[in-house]
Amino acid sequence: MKKNDPIFLEITDIVWDQSEKDEKELPEKLDLQWNGKVWNDVQVSDWLSEYFKVKVNSLNIKELDNQAGSG
Repeated sequence: MKKNDPIFLEITDIVWDQSEKDEKELPEKLDLQWNGKVWNDVQVSDWLSEYFKVKVNSLNIKELDNQAGSG
């Protein structure tokens, strides 16, 4: 993998912290292109919380094989 290649993450089993009253339709799983070379669960969780404006309670993350240039 080249130094600047993005990392692809498969995020599953996302549990959002939201009340039934304010419940939004949010994904339980998604694939994410992470542009940093390194990542950790807290960084990804914080990014998702900020992006969707809802706190993440828990999630599972798996790094996928580099998909750049395949296709």
